[in-house]
Amino acid sequence: MARNATEEVSLQQLRALAAVAESGSFTLAAEALQLTQPAISHLVKRMEEELGQPLVVRGRRIQLTSAGQVMVETAVRALRLIDESVDACRSQSQLREGRVVLAVGHLTAGALLPPMLGRFSLKHPTLATTLLDSTAEQMISRILSQEADLGFGSDIGQKHSELATEPLFSERMALFVRDDHPLAQRVVVDARHLESLPFIHVNPDANVWRAVSRQLSSMANVYPRVVHHVSMLSTAFGLIQAGAGVALLPRYVEVLMPGNLRAVAVTRPVLEYPVVAVRLAKHPLNPAAMAFLAMARQHMKPPRANKP
Repeated sequence: MARNATEEVSLQQLRALAAVAESGSFTLAAEALQLTQPAISHLVKRMEEELGQPLVVRGRRIQLTSAGQVMVETAVRALRLIDESVDACRSQSQLREGRVVLAVGHLTAGALLPPMLGRFSLKHPTLATTLLDSTAEQMISRILSQEADLGFGSDIGQKHSELATEPLFSERMALFVRDDHPLAQRVVVDARHLESLPFIHVNPDANVWRAVSRQLSSMANVYPRVVHHVSMLSTAFGLIQAGAGVALLPRYVEVLMPGNLRAVAVTRPVLEYPVVAVRLAKHPLNPAAMAFLAMARQHMKPPRANKP
């Protein structure tokens, strides 16, 4: 099998030839590359042997042959591209530049991500972040297609083997009602009182609702009556304000709740809303995404989640 000469020409040889051409001297080229003059001479000589013809005319001032000129022009372009790419990769790994795209469930996006994004921007001001509000299915699709680096939201279950999920925390759920609702003044409400209420179902594709339904049916014999299916939290709040129903939501969305709504704790059973990070299982995260995930592990959990 014939040997491919391009496989034998090294970056070091290209750098040596380019330095000789720029300085006109093996000695000056050696100083520029912090090598010895014999080392530079050897690199150029080896390159000439690989290419089968002389590249420089040796004398008081080095001159290039026609082949040498072609190789130098190519070397300069190639080395510039390589150096730029290496610098860009190093800048990303050192978090001096980079970008992370986040696909985030609607509930998590509005209530938990704004302070996270602010904290991340303060720590890494040169990194760019893009947040994509997503339903559960959109979040999964965007990660699978690599439109997004990371996803954050409710537990997506185990139906996608290409995805890896990492639990971040679990928040108790509450019943969100208008302040004139019969249950609004209670501190807690027993799950059995949910049976006859008209429910507004937010992001019904989320796996968490199947778990909640199983809990209510098996532990309290309750089967909530859903009258509206919506994707956006703001729509749910608007419907509650209009008296169109109530909603079960994680307590951390209280920070977005209008003043005339109330969040009442649910007991017997206590309902949990798990929040997870989602990523491609076999695809490494870029450095910016890794940095954001590290911050989410430490800071995404809301303060109220520590309270009984």
